[in-house]
Amino acid sequence: MGRFTNPRDLYFGEGARHEVKNLKGKKAIIVSGGSSMRRGGFLQKTEEGLKAAGLETALFEGIEPDPSIETVMKGAQAMREFEPDVIVAIGGGSPIDAAKAMWVFYEHPDKTFEDIKTPFTMPKLRSKAIFVAIPSTSGTASEVTAFSVITDYSSGIKYPLADFEITPDIAVLDTDIPLT
Repeated sequence: MGRFTNPRDLYFGEGARHEVKNLKGKKAIIVSGGSSMRRGGFLQKTEEGLKAAGLETALFEGIEPDPSIETVMKGAQAMREFEPDVIVAIGGGSPIDAAKAMWVFYEHPDKTFEDIKTPFTMPKLRSKAIFVAIPSTSGTASEVTAFSVITDYSSGIKYPLADFEITPDIAVLDTDIPLT
């Protein structure tokens, strides 16, 4: 028997990123990669939308291509300190993948990377936060899948994390973003 899991809500079209103003919660952390989302103004507009929804915001920027375990753990620590109830990942597949893994360690700080690298061994999520993915590219589909790729640079291995638990709750496909 097969299983197909998608985000609960998928918003798409011009200006779809403005849907973040309808999110409920108290705090949101935005996870982003390089500077392209900031340069294009999308990071700032997303933050403004979250603030318009009444959410206090924090940023975790600078996710590298092929995100590392170390970056994931730093981001999870930032989440534990800020305690968001909404996690927003914006950018390409790397920040979305990294944010998915950060989410696991935010909600389950007792877990190690070894605990989750085997497919379909993730603990239950959504007790602390929901996950919103806003992709800037069309390719990895991380915003609508149960997968994340994290790199262990010490061994040179890219681990494909797989579990329906890390499927985003909401995907926002704003056509304005990839046009840049």
